[in-house]
Amino acid sequence: MPRSVARVDQGGRPPDVTVISVVPTSRRRAPYATASSARHARDSAREPVVVVTGNVHGDECTGVGACLRLAEELDEVLTAGTLHLYPSLNPEALERRTRRHPDEDVDLNRLFPGEVHGSPAERLVHATWTDISARRPDLVVDIHADAPGAIPYVLVDRAVALRGSERTRLEAECQRLAEATGLTVLQEYPDERYSRYRLDRSLTGAVLNRMQIPALTIEAGPRLVMDARAMDTVLHAVRGILASLQMLPGEPTPHPTQLPGAWRRDSGPRAGAAGVLIAMVQPGVAVHRGDVLAEVRTLGGGVLERIRAEGEGFVVSFVERAHVVSGVPVCTYGFAV
Repeated sequence: MPRSVARVDQGGRPPDVTVISVVPTSRRRAPYATASSARHARDSAREPVVVVTGNVHGDECTGVGACLRLAEELDEVLTAGTLHLYPSLNPEALERRTRRHPDEDVDLNRLFPGEVHGSPAERLVHATWTDISARRPDLVVDIHADAPGAIPYVLVDRAVALRGSERTRLEAECQRLAEATGLTVLQEYPDERYSRYRLDRSLTGAVLNRMQIPALTIEAGPRLVMDARAMDTVLHAVRGILASLQMLPGEPTPHPTQLPGAWRRDSGPRAGAAGVLIAMVQPGVAVHRGDVLAEVRTLGGGVLERIRAEGEGFVVSFVERAHVVSGVPVCTYGFAV
């Protein structure tokens, strides 16, 4: 089965962003349409094109390994469509083991679609955006990593640039594809905070709101390492998506960690005292309002504070620090909606 490797032109600045494309030898000409296909006046017989990206944050490596494994494992089984894999959107930060763009200390995932005549980071983002756009994707999946111990999950962005039925249709298609991953599905922050945090300038937020096609963010594994279990989780999720698009045989299946239901991502309760943070529940376990999530203690063992759940839901991940100060959210929380 044909597999090709290309480079994204950054005007001669190394290292390059690499693209691996996988297509089946014999294409099945089945009609496919997303909720947004009519807006783009696409040929209803065109097979789906899916883009999977990783490592826009240089310290989040799950996507690198997952893309390389997808290229190998799907090379013999893809039955329709085209899969474009971008293992690292921030290769210099990957080499330097840093989250942000090394030269400018900026978050690339708040700069999309970039600027052709902007700073080096903005030009990198623009070159990547232009390359992805030229491939006319029907779906973009961006792979990230969370804190150690976090459950894997898929985030659904907010189509804040759209209104009425257009927004409803596009977000419903995102929800359908998110459920096909088999992972726990989390809606993003409410609209006001989503825009204030500039999540509409993240890759998936910009794809959803500017290209007006479905986009998903998968979070799996810890930072700085390519965890085998996390990569297995991502492969399960992407295979489920591709099966739902009839690009692979079979049907999507739930992942063992999945928490069924409707959930929204939000910051958890904040510490009211400085001290050692002791988790009292496991991420992914259902809790009720008032349940103790964590304790803040002294080094002598004294309990300074018991931090309680503010609503029905579960801890997605605890903050990556053993010592907290007053005002710091102690976890990311999945609220029931």
